[in-house]
Amino acid sequence: MRRILTALTLCVGLLAVGTPRASAMPTELDSCPTDRPTLYDVTIGNRNVADFATDGHVWALDTYLQHVQVWKIGQKHYCFRIEYDGTWTSFAGVSPGGTGTISAGLTGTFHGLRILRLTGEFNPQYPLSGHVADFDWQCQADGTCTGPRPSPGMYFSPITNVNSTWQEFHATSATNGTWHDTTYGSSGDITG
Repeated sequence: MRRILTALTLCVGLLAVGTPRASAMPTELDSCPTDRPTLYDVTIGNRNVADFATDGHVWALDTYLQHVQVWKIGQKHYCFRIEYDGTWTSFAGVSPGGTGTISAGLTGTFHGLRILRLTGEFNPQYPLSGHVADFDWQCQADGTCTGPRPSPGMYFSPITNVNSTWQEFHATSATNGTWHDTTYGSSGDITG
């Protein structure tokens, strides 16, 4: 799930990935308390986002809608559930799973999910519901991104800790395979 790690949520540059556990399924700590009201529930558009493969190279550019739901779980403690749905367009080179190569211009869809725990001061600078912004990251094949992107300052300041407890990413091509990348590792690949 390096793509989502490096690419975005509301916590660019502040993510700390936890130690892998033996189980391959999410645990209770890997979810948010959806039985209480959300603090905010928004969507954010993202385009030209570098998609990082298992070995860390950029294999595609992504365009996606990010659905962010946040619950307060304690004094200055919050749980984020972030879902991603979008499309990707490949660069020529090593495939995302590293088992072969991929041609330039292949396209497909993806879905991702990330659970984050954040400690900080709630200080919203954007609306608490609806579609709040669109960002063009302007990323290149080398991973350089010069455009604006979502940041923690949209809703929290200061932030003292961010911990990613669960992440999964599933990319699919109609004829070239499926690649799964999760907290516990990767499987499959997209080649051709």
